[in-house]
Amino acid sequence: MMKAIKRLTVVAAFLTSFAVASAQSDAVQSDSTVTGIINQSGVIKVIHPDALEMRLHKVQSENDSIPGVNIDKKSGRVKKMGGYRVQIYSDNNARTAKNEARAKERAIAGAFPELSTYVIYDSPYWRLRVGDCRSKAEADELAVEIKKAFPAYRAEITVVRDRINVVN
Repeated sequence: MMKAIKRLTVVAAFLTSFAVASAQSDAVQSDSTVTGIINQSGVIKVIHPDALEMRLHKVQSENDSIPGVNIDKKSGRVKKMGGYRVQIYSDNNARTAKNEARAKERAIAGAFPELSTYVIYDSPYWRLRVGDCRSKAEADELAVEIKKAFPAYRAEITVVRDRINVVN
């Protein structure tokens, strides 16, 4: 009885290894076929689900319709240039800085809905910057307006050089 089980085990192992070897040779053969097709025609066709196509078109159309933002048609990215922003807040307290930056962002966005706000984490600092000013004079004027609206933030408000989004 024991010899029969051993023989059956050996036969099963042999058949399993044969099946694995056969599958590997099929995979190698299909890889070389794909490579040959690519080398011959030079065209690669990507087949993807329709749902992905719809998502891609949705994102593209949303980017096209953002008012005032200049998007590079080739890369799909927002165009940037050197400029100035008004920094409202900067802190490195790991426990409170993120929440405080977000709270101040909501307050600024409520008072100045036309301004773009940017909460930035540049380790270890959380910063809140607003505006896309092309000149220092424009940023200084914006800083004065914000200081008038939020006297409690007056000590922290400063104008900083930054990469700004190009607006139309």
